[in-house]
Amino acid sequence: MRFSHKDKKDARVSRQSTYAFDFPEKVEQAPIAPGVFVLLNEHSDVLYVGSARGDDLQLVLAEHVGNITAENVVSYRWFITENQKVAAALAKDWIEKYQPQHQLL
Repeated sequence: MRFSHKDKKDARVSRQSTYAFDFPEKVEQAPIAPGVFVLLNEHSDVLYVGSARGDDLQLVLAEHVGNITAENVVSYRWFITENQKVAAALAKDWIEKYQPQHQLL
């Protein structure tokens, strides 16, 4: 399922990437902050939804480089939240909505 740009306006999102970044080439451009990321294929279908452990989206994204979940991923988007608890709730909602094919529940 394609990522819906309406989700960028979720009240739990305080800031988001203005466009999708190349994955894995631009992982270092993800913020060191609490939040959620989505890994996308060439058609902007959501392949995986993740949230930062602690306050480091960049670190969690880097862990997916070379991982099976990164297969067919060409880009990612990030979404900053107030804290890790809010990020986990938002990620859970998006996992239910998008049912990503590479999601490990």
